[in-house]
Amino acid sequence: MPRFHFHILDGTALTDHEGLELPDIAAIRCEAIRFAGAVLRDHRADDIWPVEPWQMVVNDSPNPNTGRIHFKLTVTATE
Repeated sequence: MPRFHFHILDGTALTDHEGLELPDIAAIRCEAIRFAGAVLRDHRADDIWPVEPWQMVVNDSPNPNTGRIHFKLTVTATE
């Protein structure tokens, strides 16, 4: 089963060195939404308000800047 990494970029980086083995794109999408919700709820809710958007990059590498990007989830907030 392929391994996917869920990196968070918000002016700083929370790099996913371990990743998860998931069977398909549907499972990746579900995990990305679940993980993003948990991170924003528990640790980083204030991080969506700065100038840079909060972004999760899902790729096949422990480095957010290399490997094949499968998709990006971006959260922005404005007042």
